[in-house]
Amino acid sequence: MVKLLVVTGATGMQGSGVIDALATNPEMENSGDKAKALLDRGIEMVSADMDDEDSLLNAFIGAHAIFAVTDFYEPFATGIGPEKAMQIEYERGLKLARAAAKTKTLDLYFWSTLPAANDLTNGKVKVPHFDAKAAVDAYIKNDIALNSKTIFLLTGFYASNFNYPPFTPVYSKPAGQYILALPARSSSYLPSLGPVSNIGITVSGLLHFPYPKSASGPKGGRYVHVTTGKYKIQDYFSKWAMVAGKGRLQVLSVPFEHFEALHGMWGTELGLMVKFWEVAGPPRMWGTVGEGDVMVDSRELDGVKDNLVSAEDFWSRADWSQL
Repeated sequence: MVKLLVVTGATGMQGSGVIDALATNPEMENSGDKAKALLDRGIEMVSADMDDEDSLLNAFIGAHAIFAVTDFYEPFATGIGPEKAMQIEYERGLKLARAAAKTKTLDLYFWSTLPAANDLTNGKVKVPHFDAKAAVDAYIKNDIALNSKTIFLLTGFYASNFNYPPFTPVYSKPAGQYILALPARSSSYLPSLGPVSNIGITVSGLLHFPYPKSASGPKGGRYVHVTTGKYKIQDYFSKWAMVAGKGRLQVLSVPFEHFEALHGMWGTELGLMVKFWEVAGPPRMWGTVGEGDVMVDSRELDGVKDNLVSAEDFWSRADWSQL
């Protein structure tokens, strides 16, 4: 039987990764938002607006599985500020969840989320693009029927993030090495996702191999930490420099306000993420805070663990000549 998977954000990094992982699977059909490139690949297109719940209901008709993701940065980039961007993302997440809950054919709902930073640090660090998604988690877990079909995918730091200025190292001729300033100790940890394609690999595996049985509470969430390993911040960036052929790289720990001054509003938002890693520390930085929540590591899942791509493998194949 051919099954229908609906992918939201199909032209984005996560959505396209899910489509790439499933495009050759004869048991699944893929449907995403509009893009000629996807049409050329034979992907069925359905127009939907994340601000219009009825359009989402229409897009989800007949879906056996849905991959749902929201984009905090799309409204944030317009300069409206983090609080307003959080509200927009939260409302879109609710509309997606409500539309999924009304889809009678639905078996699995994949919700791409992030750790509840404010709760995990007891209010010490609030990360807007984390906490908006975590608030949607709470909504889903209060809908017992939808929660029973939901798998929460906790993602980490993209191996491709070196292309974005707050994480782009700068070469210092006097020092003879690359330097990256971050608002945290270089000995603290970061959660490595590897390449974004690992999200699609995880979804593909979970469609074929059920989530491991666990004793979760009635409102507990079934979480998957999509990762290829944990790294100390200095070790992570040093490995990139070595694999990318850039020689040495030193991470400099700078005050948060200096990081903000370097990168503006992006420094504030992404600096809070880095500060969260430091304050929460492992294992809390990997996420989940709710009663009855359970979490498995993607490296433990059948159909997933042997297909994940490490950050090092991704770096070795990428072109870093522009840096």
